[in-house]
Amino acid sequence: MLNPKTFKTMITSPTLLVDEHKCRANIRRIVRKAEKHHFEFRPHFKTHQSVDIGSWFKDEGVSGITVSSVKMALYFARNGWKDITIAFPVNIREMEAINKLSEEISVTILISDPDIIGKLADKAEFAMGVMIEIDTGSNRTGLAVSQNEEIQKLIAGLSDFKNLEFKGFYSHPGHSYAARSAEEINEVHKNVLSRISDLVSGLSLDRKEYSICIGDTPCSSVSTNFEGIDQLSPGNLVFYDLMQVQIGSCSINEIAVALACPVVAKYPSRNEIVVHGGAVHLSKEAMEENGTKHFGFPAHLNEDGWQVSDENGYVISLSQEHGIIKCSSAFMKTVSPGDLIAILPVHSCLCADLMGGYQSLGGKTLNHLRTAGL
Repeated sequence: MLNPKTFKTMITSPTLLVDEHKCRANIRRIVRKAEKHHFEFRPHFKTHQSVDIGSWFKDEGVSGITVSSVKMALYFARNGWKDITIAFPVNIREMEAINKLSEEISVTILISDPDIIGKLADKAEFAMGVMIEIDTGSNRTGLAVSQNEEIQKLIAGLSDFKNLEFKGFYSHPGHSYAARSAEEINEVHKNVLSRISDLVSGLSLDRKEYSICIGDTPCSSVSTNFEGIDQLSPGNLVFYDLMQVQIGSCSINEIAVALACPVVAKYPSRNEIVVHGGAVHLSKEAMEENGTKHFGFPAHLNEDGWQVSDENGYVISLSQEHGIIKCSSAFMKTVSPGDLIAILPVHSCLCADLMGGYQSLGGKTLNHLRTAGL
């Protein structure tokens, strides 16, 4: 339960609030989906980057996780996680750190370019899993499903090296972020499943010998058909954000983070409020809503957290430390300098990374990789 006195005494500058109840509900929802559809939930921790929040996943029985960097893997390994996939194309320059990790825990790395395997094999000192990244439509990284010959050669090449164990295929269908409804998300997901089916049919391998993992929040949140999928590794759905609301992944009431920003000035003549909360806190990630480009929604803080209304307005401009809110006259009258306004972020992953820490609605400080000293 939010304590207004706690906020007045503890928050003096932009502070990222996390609603533990909503966050745990988001985690529990996908865990139940995994149980129902018989796939392994390997959450991507790149969004929250917090051991404290990671413990909420452990409470739901999660044991294997996904991260986006070697540094992140080290952070979570030092805090008790023993099965980690680094879902970023392996960087050969980081092999010393990867070797240290793989000596202590189960590590799986990602290959997106066949040319890396020779260099990798020479440097892998301990056993580690390898997943081949497949491009299922996002056109970012990975081999196309149609590159069957290259994929087969890559799998065969991995078998020549004792410390490199082929674990399967990984794909991030990031093109689902272009969807704007549940129907469009499901159409993307249907196409992804079709490409995965083509991949499997082109391999001369026992399907039980490898896993297939996909990891986008829209498809993970909305879709109900996971035929051919063994693992799911979404990240953003732990918090969600305004972008995910626009895509159709969640409702605005499922967003579990908001940036508490002190009000520093009011300009009633132009219906604008200035807050301490700028690009270094929210990022410059923007979206268009009802014909307006904006950087977040303002919301009132109350005893239960934050409350969003269509009449509250938008964050229409950001500089380094300043945020400019264009709002209604009614909203303007409820706010004075020294008050706190909550801003729902467009992209929670970037906001969380920039802020490097959280405060729960009860006033508890939650940690983050950025303050871990790595």
